[in-house]
This record gives sequence, C-alpha cells and structure tokens, in this order.
Amino acid sequence: MRPGRRACLLILAMSLTACSSFKVNTDHDPTVDFSSFKTFAFAGPSEMNKGGIYDNSLTRKRIESAVVRELTGKGLRQVGLDEPQDLLVHYWVGIQDKQRLESTGPTVGVARGPGGGYGWGAGYGGGVTTYEYKEGTLVLDLIEPPKKQLVWRATIVGTLQDSPTDNVDLANKAIAKAFERYPPPVKAP
Repeated sequence: MRPGRRACLLILAMSLTACSSFKVNTDHDPTVDFSSFKTFAFAGPSEMNKGGIYDNSLTRKRIESAVVRELTGKGLRQVGLDEPQDLLVHYWVGIQDKQRLESTGPTVGVARGPGGGYGWGAGYGGGVTTYEYKEGTLVLDLIEPPKKQLVWRATIVGTLQDSPTDNVDLANKAIAKAFERYPPPVKAP
C-alpha cells in the first residue's frame, strides 16, 4: 500500500473512532443532601423534538434499564409512581441530522515530469468531503417530588451508529459514565 493511501486510511479510521464517542456533562444542586434519597420512580419520557424516537418502546426499556442498573448500584430502590418516592427520574431524547465537513487539504508526493524524469511536488486538492450522521442527545433529570426541584442533571451527546446494538452499547457506557460521580461529593462547609 502506498504511503499516501495509508495516511488517508489512518486519518479516516481516527475520525470514525472520534465520531463514535460521546460527551457527558453533569450538574447538581450543591445544597441537596443526596444521602437522604433511598427510592426512585420513572416519571416517563418526553421528546425533545417531534421526530424523536418515543414510538419505540424498546428504546425506553433500554434507557430505563441502564438507569435502574446505575441507581440500584448506588443503593437506591425503584418504586412505582403510585408509591412514595424520594426522586423522580425524567428523561428526554432528541435526534438531529448533522453534517461534518473535512478538507482534503494539500498533497505531497512524487510525480513523473513531461520529460520522463521524477521529482517531488506539492499541490492543493482543494476538495471538501461532507459526512452526514445522526447525533443523539439524552438528558436525565433527577427531581425531588415534594419540592418539584431539579437536583441532578446529566446531558449526554453522542454520534449514533447504524446498528441498534452499537447504540445500546454506547448508551449503556454513557449512562454509566454519567452516574460515576453520583451521588455528587459533599462539599465541606
């Protein structure tokens, strides 16, 4: 394989790997005593956009299963909406079509000249390649029901894959990462 082609494939592989990642941000109310929360229930999903995925009960089950796994792993117990709960879990999902542009940039290589000789040269391809993809956003809220106050939020944004199995794996990893620092560390007064 020629060095130029190898470099292009390496850059493509690195950019595709970067596309399959996700970004997680969390926020919380620092005045809340998270150690007092022992139970939770799901308030139900909402759509962030009308083209969302909530006509897919499989997606809801997968998201809720991952959240249950994380919260029960933290010592909380799931209860029904008809039972008293310390936290309500509410979540939103949105999907957007996105585009990423990449320049083909300058090229360097060996070329054969008109007289039959060889020489080094550089040029600029000047082309742009467009990649289309779907970006998913999942927002997880933990709400204190008596006060109807948001106490914790995770926002997860990632590039969706064509395979539902890959997307489930991505969501599980992202939700686990979101709950890594739950409950939030207590700050000394």
